[in-house]
Amino acid sequence: MVSALAGSFPARSVVNVDQPLPRFDSQIRQHLPDLAVKSEKKDRELAEPLDSCLMELRRLREAAGFTQAELAARAGVSRQLVSAVEAGRHLPRVDAALALAEALGTDVAALFGTATGAVDVATGTPPPDGAVVRLGRVGDRAVTAPVGTGGDGWDVADAYVEEGRVVTMGPVPSGPVLAGCEPGLAVLEGLLRQRGRGAVAVAVSSAAALDALRAERVHAAVVHGPAPSPPDDLAVVRFRLARWRVGLAGPPGAGGAWWRDALAGRTAVVQREEGAGVQRAFRRALTPGVGPVPGPRVRTHLDAVRRAVASGMTAVTIEPAALAMGAPFHPLETHRAELWVRDRYLADPAVAEALDGLTDRRFRRRLEAVGGYDLSGLGERVP
Repeated sequence: MVSALAGSFPARSVVNVDQPLPRFDSQIRQHLPDLAVKSEKKDRELAEPLDSCLMELRRLREAAGFTQAELAARAGVSRQLVSAVEAGRHLPRVDAALALAEALGTDVAALFGTATGAVDVATGTPPPDGAVVRLGRVGDRAVTAPVGTGGDGWDVADAYVEEGRVVTMGPVPSGPVLAGCEPGLAVLEGLLRQRGRGAVAVAVSSAAALDALRAERVHAAVVHGPAPSPPDDLAVVRFRLARWRVGLAGPPGAGGAWWRDALAGRTAVVQREEGAGVQRAFRRALTPGVGPVPGPRVRTHLDAVRRAVASGMTAVTIEPAALAMGAPFHPLETHRAELWVRDRYLADPAVAEALDGLTDRRFRRRLEAVGGYDLSGLGERVP
């Protein structure tokens, strides 16, 4: 059962990590009281055509002996609206949701709750106690991502984890969940949040992004390489993002052929994890016979350049990251970056939001201002 509890903070809700995360139209979430959601776990095929909340509407209607038309008349809404909600094509506005719940003798929280456990986008494990996170939803699954520390302060968070529960700090609108090593994803997340949409962009390597896409912890992943091609076991729809050069960034003021020692294995190099596209490019560019190159491993392109600037080392990264940090850059390869959308989510409104964001002129201008991007065909579908 799902119960609603009165509280001092109307926008705050508590969700067990291993229990349901409420799924509401953003307007419904803004008007509901505190929710403590405690629902029995249900085994459910991912391919079911209806979310559990929509199945609950139909179940309660049929249990009351109402036709769709009769329920619509009692709630003061159209029969078409009831049909659309039960078919999974529509989530009602707050007034219609309250009216439907009242007509069925229940509450909105009980009628529109769904079931999944919250897991971290990158690892697939429950977020740890004390974590402050961004919160999203992919299908029926609630997913989280750590909140970073911004250059000038603390990044905005959606929720925190306390005693195994995800505690939201306010309404969390639906939106796309994306992963990949393109720094521009953070720009896209910011633009969508400015529009009042939810969005979560997670900085991970191409390999980690593909793992998350396979496990359906993200709607889409950014993958790059000289000629990226989806694996046979993953059905995706591809969209163009950018072309940029991958290579080595050096400390500011580095003179001469500063990159040669790095490619010859004569000096430590700041590197990425083995699954990263830039790391594979670095391996291909090493002088023949050179074994593993020592050096620290970092999580993102920008982390690599920051480490190079601070330590005086050479770093494996992409040209836009080097330009953003004022570091010299030596190219190794040119890569295409693409957004791969899991085919089953192509019609998801969250994905439509992401694709619309790619064509937003503010997104393009922000990347152009950084430099190092070839944005020809940005947002176009790859045949």
